[in-house]
Amino acid sequence: MTGTYVKKTKAGRRFAIGDIHGCFDTFRALVEDQIGLTQSDQLFLLGDYINRGPKQTKVLDYIIQLRASQYEVYPLRGNHEQMLLADRLDEIIPPYRDFFIELPYYYETDLFYLVHAGLNFLASDPLEDTYSMLWMRQSPLPDEEFLNQRKVVHGHTIHSLSEISLAIQNREPILPLDNGCYRGLRETAGEYGNLCALNLDSFELIAQKNVDRQA
Repeated sequence: MTGTYVKKTKAGRRFAIGDIHGCFDTFRALVEDQIGLTQSDQLFLLGDYINRGPKQTKVLDYIIQLRASQYEVYPLRGNHEQMLLADRLDEIIPPYRDFFIELPYYYETDLFYLVHAGLNFLASDPLEDTYSMLWMRQSPLPDEEFLNQRKVVHGHTIHSLSEISLAIQNREPILPLDNGCYRGLRETAGEYGNLCALNLDSFELIAQKNVDRQA
C-alpha cells in the first residue's frame, strides 16, 4: 500500500506527531497528558518510531495497543522502518513485522498530505515517488496545482521550534514537525529536543519536552 485517504470524523480532533525515535515516555506524555487523546480523535504518526531512543519496543507496543483499543491511530512508514525491513526482515518477530510491512508511505485528508520526509514536486506524480517520501531533505518549491490547497506535514529533517512555529503561524504549504526529540536525551536542548504535535484543525502546536532517560 502506497498511501490512503482518511476521511475526517465529525466529532473528533486531528493531530499529527513527528519522529518519536524510541522516546516512549515522551510520546505517552504528549498523547495522554497534553493531547488527551480520545477514541473520537484521529492521530497521525509521521514515522521513525525506532532507533536512537531507549524504549523503541514500548513505542511500538503502545501504538499497536491504541489501535487494538479502537483509537484512530494512523502510523506512517519512516526511513528507519524501511531500513529495518530491507536489512533485517527475517529477524523481526511477527507482530512487529506485520506492523512494519503494512505501514503506508503517506496519508491524504481533505486539507493535508501527511508523509515522513516530504513530496517531490518535480516528479511526474509526487505520490509515486516513495523514495523521496522517506529520504528527501529539502522540498522543491510546492506545486500549488498539485496540492489543490492542501498542505504537506512531514518529519525526518530536524527544525528548531522557532522554524516550526513560524511555518505553522504563516500557514505555509510545507509544515515540518521534527524537532529532534531524541536530542533531549543527552542535553538541555533549548530550541530542540521536543516531541511536537500539530492540531490539524486549529493549527495549534504542542511541544512536549523529552522526559525519557537514556538506558
